[in-house]
Amino acid sequence: MIRNKKRVLTIIIVLTILIVFTSIAFAALSTTLNITMNKVIQSAQTWNIGFQTGTVNGVLTATDTNQASCGSATATANAITGVKVKLAYVGDRCAYTFKIQNNGSIAGQISNIEVTQPGSTSCTITGSTMVCGNITYKLHYDTATSTSLVAVNDTINAKSGSTATVKTVVLTAEYTGTTQSTSDFTQSGFAYKLTYAQK
Repeated sequence: MIRNKKRVLTIIIVLTILIVFTSIAFAALSTTLNITMNKVIQSAQTWNIGFQTGTVNGVLTATDTNQASCGSATATANAITGVKVKLAYVGDRCAYTFKIQNNGSIAGQISNIEVTQPGSTSCTITGSTMVCGNITYKLHYDTATSTSLVAVNDTINAKSGSTATVKTVVLTAEYTGTTQSTSDFTQSGFAYKLTYAQK
């Protein structure tokens, strides 16, 4: 019986030593990996959509240039003002070509087109086209006769490097009625408001 006790005690001691050595062996194989970030930069973004500034001269297409004329307009960063048009015959048209530029790093998208009709005049407005009696107003892309009209959801890309993205837009006022007017009639106060939002 004493011999059995010695044997059990010997086994316990051996097992204890094995457990201790096994723990030490596992501890010796343990490895810690570290990842250290040096610097994270969030680049600043810029929003800069507007008109190219300067004088915008109206281009006249008319049957009789003595009867019709187009004045010049002034473009600031966010407004075109001073448009004065005189039309006489069916087909007479004034066209004002201006540039919308994106000099920022964020692309833009037209979220709303608000058209103000001339005072005391009944008009039909569809998108960027407004028909007021014998006169039709439109916002075209590229040329005065283009069928590509400015519309909601149209986009303008961010600048490329240091070069601004530019879109050409033409405002036209055209005598589209079928008969000549026998008396002077003035339409005043018409306006377009284009709202760009981040794309």
